[in-house]
Amino acid sequence: MIDKSNEVFNAVATQLRAKFKPITVVGEYVSVPAKFPCVSVDETYNVPVHMDSAVHNKYARVRYRLQVFSNLDAGKRAQARAIYDVADRVMHSLGLYAQSYTTMPTQYNSPIYTITVSYEGVIDENGVIYRN
Repeated sequence: MIDKSNEVFNAVATQLRAKFKPITVVGEYVSVPAKFPCVSVDETYNVPVHMDSAVHNKYARVRYRLQVFSNLDAGKRAQARAIYDVADRVMHSLGLYAQSYTTMPTQYNSPIYTITVSYEGVIDENGVIYRN
């Protein structure tokens, strides 16, 4: 398995923590965070796409889920989109591209606004990420 999930997480978390204080950034799925605003970045898919004859994994297709949560009384959508914009720029700079983007409150008339985005790319054994 080619595992660069910590590097991806750290790149996003570092930028978000520098630009939004306070912010909680976690590296696993969260259904409802304890603190707001919150961002979760987790790897949801990592499968080999090329192995050599020695069964050495040289490339893997990876997918990351990014969730942005805001619960402001006024401006939660704007806050979530501003946070997403910074995270999206980091993901693109790493070579990952967005596959899906959805927004929704967790439930009807929820005080929580959520943006969920999935990113994909192919990563080699040296950590270089390639777009398709």
